[in-house]
Amino acid sequence: MDFSRKDIHTSILKTIKNSQLTIDDDFNIPDNKKDVNRIIAQAGNAAVEEVTAEEGKVKVVGTVYFKILYETSDDDGMDMEVYENEIPFEDIVNIDGVTRASQVSSRCTIEDLSAGIINSRKLEVRGLLNNQVSVYEEGTINCATDLENGSGIECQYSDINISEIKINKRDVFKIREEIEIAQNKPNIKEIIWSNVALRNVEARPMEDKIAVRGEVEIFVIYKGDEEHMPAQYIFSVRTLEEEIDCMGSGEDMIIDADLSIGKGDVSVKQDADGEDRIIAVEYNVDMNIKMYDDNDMQLLSDMYSPQVEIEPDTEQFAYQNLVMKNTALIKVSDRYKHDSDDGKLLQICHIFGDVYLDDVKQNENSVNVLGTIKTFILYIPSSDSPMDCIEVDIPFEHTIDTGRLTDSNSIKVIPRLTQLGATMLNSQEIEIKAEVGLEIMIFETKEIEVITDMTVSPIDYVRKASMPGIAGYVVKKGDTIWSIARKYYATTESIRSINNLEGDEVNEGDRIIVVKS
Repeated sequence: MDFSRKDIHTSILKTIKNSQLTIDDDFNIPDNKKDVNRIIAQAGNAAVEEVTAEEGKVKVVGTVYFKILYETSDDDGMDMEVYENEIPFEDIVNIDGVTRASQVSSRCTIEDLSAGIINSRKLEVRGLLNNQVSVYEEGTINCATDLENGSGIECQYSDINISEIKINKRDVFKIREEIEIAQNKPNIKEIIWSNVALRNVEARPMEDKIAVRGEVEIFVIYKGDEEHMPAQYIFSVRTLEEEIDCMGSGEDMIIDADLSIGKGDVSVKQDADGEDRIIAVEYNVDMNIKMYDDNDMQLLSDMYSPQVEIEPDTEQFAYQNLVMKNTALIKVSDRYKHDSDDGKLLQICHIFGDVYLDDVKQNENSVNVLGTIKTFILYIPSSDSPMDCIEVDIPFEHTIDTGRLTDSNSIKVIPRLTQLGATMLNSQEIEIKAEVGLEIMIFETKEIEVITDMTVSPIDYVRKASMPGIAGYVVKKGDTIWSIARKYYATTESIRSINNLEGDEVNEGDRIIVVKS
């Protein structure tokens, strides 16, 4: 006789640790760009390139890509330029219990980015990064699901629901878009500033693929090729529809996908007439992907025989099952009054930003999420400046009802900014409206004893012979038909038949008859 077996793969979220690190560097303005008179705006994103588990720590390596929009001033008057560069970073996060075999992932965001003028040809860039490191304990066990060729062997089974890990990987795909400018706009001489953002993005598993759907917001400021024209700006929303190869994925799987904008470029292309009238966008989208298969399994939990002694070899095995996966959409709004010496608001050009989590608190029946939407509003002022920027932070708090939670639950929340807009109410006041998607996944960690092997030996005939052939038995607390049959070398079927029992339930104090096999 032998077992029917199954390999079970698990990935248990053991801990999430947040680490903050600073970046600070100086940069010289290239010779082909004008002097810096005033900084208008800055923007950037952090791309994680490598996450490595070591003994007691996790190393995260990545790059911050940033751009600075600044005002120039010379004999030709005020103008705008952009300076772009990158800063590599490395963060060592100390976490107890981490080994080289641990599975780790990182979600790194820029909480604050600022640029300062050292002199007209030199800039200082400072930033504060939040590095959220997740540590998973992955395991595989080969356990028995049934017995083959086991005539006369009594078997007991246990039913479990398990969210089995199937795919755990990082991947990258590219966004490629082309925007042809309207006929009433001048040809492109030079791109001054650009901003590319993902909105309403959703990843869905398919057979050997992942379907990504959403929107790409593209904002561009450029100089026209005609003299003495103000800077031109373009805003376009494009549909995002991508299918990424992912061998082993299936439509019924549960996906945990964290998508973020990585390295990219916005350039100028010629149209069919050879004129510079097309804006070409090419950006990486970085993906952290986990996929689970939610399975109901029946495992062999115990066995015995009236003819031979069987000693199962068992192991304790920890696993997780998904309790909840949901996305909460919350609307956030704020009004900002602009009091500035630089003049009043004439026109809003664009608003961009992102959402950050400040804290996730687990309560008895809910999860409380606190966060901040950090926004930047580019506008044209009534002063002589060509453009200016307002930074507005909007805090928010939201409670997600979950049902009863315990210490065995692990909680992961991924925030996404799904909508962001700004409306000028008057020359001094702006209304900001946003929608935040909070994707929450809650797992419950459990343990089960599984059979991995068995030892078969001749039965103890002396002990069996000492047992009565037929006995009356008073059911004690904790007894089951299984435990009684095993004790008296009987079968569960004979106990049910002799005592006219329809099921396996017996109660303390019941009197039953047991016949030895």
